Amino acid sequence: MRERWRRLAQSTAWPVVTLLLLQLLAGAWILSQGAFFPIYLEERLRYTPVFIAGVVALGQAASMVAALLGGGLSDALGSKRVLALGLLGSAVASLVFQTSFPLLIAALWSVSGAAVSLQTLGGSSYLTRLADPRRLGLLSALYALSMTLGGALGSPAAGLILDAAGFGWYQLAGLGLMAGAAVLAVALLPAQASEGRGEGVRQALGGMWQMARRPVVQLLAALRFLPTIYYGMSVVLIPLLINHLAGNKTTVAIYSTASLIVASGAQLLVGRAADRFGHRWPTLAGYGALIVVALGLAASARQLWGVFLFGILGNAVAWSLAALLFCLVSDGVPRAEHGRAFGLLHAIWSMAMMSGALLGGALTRLTPGLPFLAAGLLNIASLAVAVRFFAHLDQ
Repeated sequence: MRERWRRLAQSTAWPVVTLLLLQLLAGAWILSQGAFFPIYLEERLRYTPVFIAGVVALGQAASMVAALLGGGLSDALGSKRVLALGLLGSAVASLVFQTSFPLLIAALWSVSGAAVSLQTLGGSSYLTRLADPRRLGLLSALYALSMTLGGALGSPAAGLILDAAGFGWYQLAGLGLMAGAAVLAVALLPAQASEGRGEGVRQALGGMWQMARRPVVQLLAALRFLPTIYYGMSVVLIPLLINHLAGNKTTVAIYSTASLIVASGAQLLVGRAADRFGHRWPTLAGYGALIVVALGLAASARQLWGVFLFGILGNAVAWSLAALLFCLVSDGVPRAEHGRAFGLLHAIWSMAMMSGALLGGALTRLTPGLPFLAAGLLNIASLAVAVRFFAHLDQ
């Protein structure tokens, strides 16, 4: 039995399975707490929407700062340690559901935002350093789906706990779940040979800015920023448009469910295609499809069928491009620098999400389709950047 356990622990499949399990557990807590935190502030503590929005924005800012710092830490200290630190930070941040003091709520939610960034960066860089590039497309899709599946399982469970026992027991469940995940990360994930060797934390953090000057990294940054502008608009505007056009919440719920199912399947298909046909053509097809979808939304923004159809397709394309980003980082950045690369790209994602939401909110006052027209025209540039990225790799 000991020999069998030793062979299993040394198998290359074991770290992958463990990483997917940790992503599942993280999704079960992170996605549910994001949905129920504003409800906690409004229903239990009677805080105003202005205060709630301010706290949520503070968490986003902390996430962006942690992304910049965490990328360097992943390269200097190791992806495993940063992943475990992020999971432990989420456990500590769960205490936000036990307090009513405004400053403490703001501080703990900031810890939550930073912890999610660290968990994301540690897990992402661990996966790209671990996986065979020939199988990275499928593995990155499974990695992304594990978070989604965790949220799909965790949200109903959270609703049952909240209805039966309230936020106190919900917080204890989150504390136990994330603390347990941190222990599993430390105990089951092997340290990678390239982790934390050859440079200190200060050198790694300083190296991020030098890396950001490289043409290939700047191209990756543009490929992350431009489609996220569309996604930042869509997650805010499309549910509002469907609610306005349909006049009921059931249609919005159906859209959300269908969107989740289609996007999950699309990620698996694109990941498999990337492994079989290479990373170039699925990526170019994805950016081209995003332009078509955005223009389709612009043309049909006043029709329910159009918003529903193109909204689902747009979400599937955006998620597929997010899965392909693992492959692009693996192609363009040395493994020892994957932590810094993902840190920089995650910070850019945060900025693009905020920019997309603000731009969409401003343009939709003029006409509902204008934000998507702007996103479609803007992402013509993303297709050109993708072509330039692969041409740079061929040099």
